[in-house]
Amino acid sequence: MITQNLPQYELLDSGLGRKLEIIAGVKVVRPSPQAIWKPTLNESKWRDVTSECTRTKDGGGKWVHKVEPRPDLYLPFKIDNKELKFRLKFTSFGHCGVFFEQIPVWQWLYEEVKTLKTRLGRAPKVINLFGYTGCASLVMAAAGAEVFHVDSARGVLNWGKESQELSKIPAQSIRWVHEDAQAFLKHSFNKGFKYDGILADPPSWGHGVKKEVWDFEKHIHILVEMLLAVLNKENSFLFLSSHTHGVQTEALKNIIADKRWKTLEGGELGVKHQNDTRILPAGFYAAGRSYAKN
Repeated sequence: MITQNLPQYELLDSGLGRKLEIIAGVKVVRPSPQAIWKPTLNESKWRDVTSECTRTKDGGGKWVHKVEPRPDLYLPFKIDNKELKFRLKFTSFGHCGVFFEQIPVWQWLYEEVKTLKTRLGRAPKVINLFGYTGCASLVMAAAGAEVFHVDSARGVLNWGKESQELSKIPAQSIRWVHEDAQAFLKHSFNKGFKYDGILADPPSWGHGVKKEVWDFEKHIHILVEMLLAVLNKENSFLFLSSHTHGVQTEALKNIIADKRWKTLEGGELGVKHQNDTRILPAGFYAAGRSYAKN
């Protein structure tokens, strides 16, 4: 799943731990630890930017803006005849609210939700765990899903609501849940709630609402057991991604392996450079469907 030829976004170059991009008209340099090769463009091209983020010793980051980005900045995203708008903000960690390697994932989710809606004859109930600013949630809602967006950071939930309003997605289509992912799944299991689709994009490590510790390698198998327990065995899908060093495609496929899947696939996430064939790697994924794809 490789992002390429996206309007309003260009990956111009990468190398030596950085990437050079144009995001909604703003030319930026951001950290990119996986870019361990040499850049192809000369340094003058890298200096000719509007904003640059550098890492600080405490693991955070610091932006230097020659021109302050507009406060109303957003990324347009068109799928079918729908145009969504994702609010952009430049945060201290070098983020902007959109992970561009996820765009093929959104397209996959959109098609799966449409398929399920036809098969079920109703709005599919889906979860977006570790949902961040909610781009995937908006895409699934636009496809006709009832979405439960779960994240332990209240700030990104409010950020997602801004994008929902900009995109004119009905308020009742998405429930913004401020909760630890595993706590949400336990509550769903105890209440007997079932879902038709789940997207899980967990970080390598993190903390929940009540300071619950999350470590991908220690806790992922427990999380997946919980996911399968609340997922319908028929007419359902699961999409799991990893950005954890050393965890690759076959490992993810092994983690989510289950008899219910009619299809089980996996691969790499990445972003293609605008003017050459290089791919900036950004993680791995595995996905299962419990129905035959037409």
